[in-house]
Amino acid sequence: MRLVSLCPSMTESLVALGAGPDLVGVTRYCVHPAGALAAVRRVGGTKNPDLAAIRELAPDLVFANAEENRASDVEALSRCHRLHVSHPRSPAEVPGLLRRVGALVGRDAEAEAWARRVEEALSRAEALRGEPFRFVCLIWKGPWMAAGPRTYLSAVLALSGGTNALDGSGGPDYPVVTEAEVVALRPDRVFLPDEPYPFGEEDARYWRERVPGARVLSVPGDDVCWHGVRTLRGIEVAIGLATGAPARGC
Repeated sequence: MRLVSLCPSMTESLVALGAGPDLVGVTRYCVHPAGALAAVRRVGGTKNPDLAAIRELAPDLVFANAEENRASDVEALSRCHRLHVSHPRSPAEVPGLLRRVGALVGRDAEAEAWARRVEEALSRAEALRGEPFRFVCLIWKGPWMAAGPRTYLSAVLALSGGTNALDGSGGPDYPVVTEAEVVALRPDRVFLPDEPYPFGEEDARYWRERVPGARVLSVPGDDVCWHGVRTLRGIEVAIGLATGAPARGC
């Protein structure tokens, strides 16, 4: 079976399920696991895939993602190829996604094992959920952008006991926010993932000064943003936040 993946977290999951040898094309952002992908052809980026190169590879199945890939590219791919488009909005949706992907690539047993691990981790996170708190999770700078309540990223962080302070009724999943808006929300915590924007200590200091009552915490962006087998690590980050052992904080 010939597979192309345009979503980094799906690429990682396909390798974990044992379908790595079937991958004939991935994006330049598909970097994990590096060794398994070293010889796989790159077909552009997530936002600008090389559609001609993908056609040339003649894949049996192309994996895309509603957040990572542009709707126009997904539409163009759907006219030429068998296409699977993922868009989980919470870790709870991941076991089902893994099982569906496993069935598509003939790796049912492997997918079932991973799905059960995620389900067990979710049960553990529920049992260890911390005290309630309100948070804002920024994802970009210039302009400031935040993860809304209906995003997978927000749902991962919420496993620790938090509630997204943004209003999620009808707006974009990742709204532009102003400094004044964030301050007015009076969050208990401000999360700064290191992906997709590489927030650093200067940014943490900036928000500590503007929201002095909040804890400003850095979290590993790929662990809390990537779905699939990486969901296990995202859940562990949430458990760490709930039990007082966050990945990086101040």
